[in-house]
Amino acid sequence: MENLINSLEENLKELYRKAIDADAQIDALKAQGHGKFETIFKSDAPFQAEAKKFMPYLEETAEQILAIKNSNLTPAGQKDQIEEVVRKLHLLHTTLSEFKSAVK
Repeated sequence: MENLINSLEENLKELYRKAIDADAQIDALKAQGHGKFETIFKSDAPFQAEAKKFMPYLEETAEQILAIKNSNLTPAGQKDQIEEVVRKLHLLHTTLSEFKSAVK
């Protein structure tokens, strides 16, 4: 379980810098009159958050990882939560990569 948590946290750390950079680019685009969208992810995404920047989504995922880490349940007992976090991390990686490519 510890290896799994470490892997999730490493993914989160990798995304953190990318999210900060992307949020700064969003601010710059908005200052130029671009970036007129309501949320980063559609309502059918696995996130509770609805935001115009990446950091709220990353914070939500970090809170879930912390909850998994602090839980007394076995990995099998947390299977659904772990799978949801992995889906969120994958979606964040993919979307941040696509955003970076789009603003080049």
